[in-house]
Amino acid sequence: MKVSVAALTVLLIAAFCLQASTAGPQALHSPSVCCYRYSPNPISRSRVVKYEYTSSSCFQTAVIFTTIKGKKLCTNPDEKWVQDIVTQLRAREAVSRARLA
Repeated sequence: MKVSVAALTVLLIAAFCLQASTAGPQALHSPSVCCYRYSPNPISRSRVVKYEYTSSSCFQTAVIFTTIKGKKLCTNPDEKWVQDIVTQLRAREAVSRARLA
C-alpha cells in the first residue's frame, strides 16, 4: 500500500512538472483565476494597487484589479474606465522603472 501511494505521488509530481514545462515560462506568471462575471460598478483608481489580465486559456478576457485590501475584481477590458485605470497604472510603473535605471 505504501509503495502504491509513493508511486502515485511521484506520477502526480511528474505530471505537474511536465505541464509546467510545456506551458512555457509565461505560464508561471499568468493569473490562475478566470473570470465568469464582470464587476458591475466602476471602482476608484485610488483603491487599485495592481492589475493583471486573465490567461488566454480562460473563456472570457478580463482585467483583474487588486484593491488596497487585497480584494480581486474582474472587470471588462473593453470598458473605458478599466482602460483608464490600466493606463494610469502602466504610467506609474514606467515612472518607477525610470527612477531605478
